[in-house]
Amino acid sequence: MVTQHFVGNKPVEAFPPEAIRKIPDDVLTRRELNRLSKGADKEPGANKRAGVASRDPAEFDTKRHGG
Repeated sequence: MVTQHFVGNKPVEAFPPEAIRKIPDDVLTRRELNRLSKGADKEPGANKRAGVASRDPAEFDTKRHGG
């Protein structure tokens, strides 16, 4: 089975390191506070949810933990 990786709409052989690194929660929180302080009208918490969504889903599988 062949697997193709994309960054945006461009195919790549492997993901660049900055695309797969975990962003610490405190950094996500600071970015969110900065975004909201500028009067952003987007839904609060969007940065943190996006950061978590980019991580390994198996780490957040609640079915395995009885949830």
